[in-house]
Amino acid sequence: MYNQSDQIGNRYHSLQTKIWLHHDVFSGHWWTIVILNILFLIVFLMLMDRYRILLITFSFLVNFVIVGFTDEIGTYFNAWSYPHQLAVFTHRLNAVDFFVVPISMSLTYQYFSKWKMYILSSILLSAIICFIAAPIFVYFHLYEIENWNYFYSFVVMMLMLMLSKIFVDFVFKKSEKYA
Repeated sequence: MYNQSDQIGNRYHSLQTKIWLHHDVFSGHWWTIVILNILFLIVFLMLMDRYRILLITFSFLVNFVIVGFTDEIGTYFNAWSYPHQLAVFTHRLNAVDFFVVPISMSLTYQYFSKWKMYILSSILLSAIICFIAAPIFVYFHLYEIENWNYFYSFVVMMLMLMLSKIFVDFVFKKSEKYA
């Protein structure tokens, strides 16, 4: 049974690679993903608080992992998909999960460190991402919703933001204790 599953997986990956090489790489969608990620990286580097560079970088890494893990779960359960990838070998290098969402989350953490303002800004960020940006990505075929909706995305985005803040704050407080 495992061998059959492995063979099917190999054929699937081979087909994905062929599609990516012949229809995706250097296409308009691919360039959109590249440019969007570069723009967000530039904005992040320009806006990052230099006095808290380790904390904000740590926040970005935590957000990258949380968003990537959540995305893997959603993709696995066919809730959503990404028709175009920056690189074929991983779904984490898609339009929004590579830099766009983790950077947005990190900048929210940077600018709104107190819980009350963080929650309010998280609601605003989640609404912008889920009710404005996601439909735009759907319209341009960079993101497809299968068994999902924008409200569910909003709830998951809020949970990711809360989990991120709790974890980053916890690690930061522990590090201060031993510094």
